[in-house]
Amino acid sequence: MIESLDYRSLLFMTALLAYALSAQLLAIQARIATLKGLKAWVSANFCIGTAILIFISNTLPLAIVSLLGGLLMVFGLSFYFIALCNFSDDHNAKRVLKKALVMIALSNLALFFLGNSNFYLVIFNTAICVLLSLMSAILLLKPQLHIKRPIEQFITGVLFVVFASLTAWRLFILTQDKIDPVGHLTLWAYNEITFLACMLSVLAINFAFTAMVNVKIAEELTHAAGHDWLTGVMNRRRFEESFNTVLASSVRHGHAQSMMLLDLDNFKNINDQYGHLFGDKVIKTFANLAKENVRGDDILGRYGGEEFCIVMPNTTEAAAIILAERIRARYESTFIWLGSKRISCTVSIGVCDSTQVGNDFKSLFEAADQCLYAAKKSGKNLVIAHSNKKGA
Repeated sequence: MIESLDYRSLLFMTALLAYALSAQLLAIQARIATLKGLKAWVSANFCIGTAILIFISNTLPLAIVSLLGGLLMVFGLSFYFIALCNFSDDHNAKRVLKKALVMIALSNLALFFLGNSNFYLVIFNTAICVLLSLMSAILLLKPQLHIKRPIEQFITGVLFVVFASLTAWRLFILTQDKIDPVGHLTLWAYNEITFLACMLSVLAINFAFTAMVNVKIAEELTHAAGHDWLTGVMNRRRFEESFNTVLASSVRHGHAQSMMLLDLDNFKNINDQYGHLFGDKVIKTFANLAKENVRGDDILGRYGGEEFCIVMPNTTEAAAIILAERIRARYESTFIWLGSKRISCTVSIGVCDSTQVGNDFKSLFEAADQCLYAAKKSGKNLVIAHSNKKGA
């Protein structure tokens, strides 16, 4: 039955499927612009689909087919790797590959014009395809500390390994005929299994990547539902949910936990004097500073307009005061630019811990709020703790 299948028709169908999958990804990109890597993946499918159409062309000379088809396959697999780098924010590997692509293109031209046959050109490009497939597999399968790899990512990585293995086998087939490697490869006696397997593995890789995209969309929607759109920190609902998790752990281990409530000073005046866009910049600047200074186990949330809250597990009031003072001092010394004008802002902070007021959220929040009020009343740009509130 396999012998009755038309080789060129199968290749043509593969090209059409590559274009169709690209159209699907472009539709996703149009709706969710924040997703990274989709444009590079679409470019990869376009290159591979076009390479297939060149391979089945009856009008182009074999030398041109070998050069253009091989280069497009190499660039297609390179774009797969770049897409995965963008998707996982691994920009170093992407920069190295972009430089390497220039050398690969120049090497192809040198082999095309200086070589006496297509053999070395085809062998070179096929070997590069094996290498690129393995690079994508390693990127997807390498261990990531403290990050659980989605099953969709694992499957995509395994499929790249399968594709690399099949391409390596095809490379072996190519080396058996130095006179006409392309013709040797397309004989059904050698090609029927590897061709069909490669076609299916490329399609499977695309479907697996689409599954990765769906997982990413779900993660972004979940993140957006629980985080403040302006600052990226937890919103009030997610913050209180996270507090319950921290509380359960603290109670179980008998640890104290501290809370600080932080409010930007004179924020209404800043909005009135400099405008709401600058006010947004002030809030974002503070949120970024707070994120840089909290510890890994601390939870940070935006509780209101210019009000933030931090819960610190396994932390006494004394330790929390040190962190609060560091945040206050660093924010006071941070200049926020409005054109050529630099503006300094301040923050008031109230601090308490569970050993003095209780473990529940309401008690901690009310105590921290009273300390914050005392800091505002005492002149602002201050840290007031529950233990010294009366003396403020």
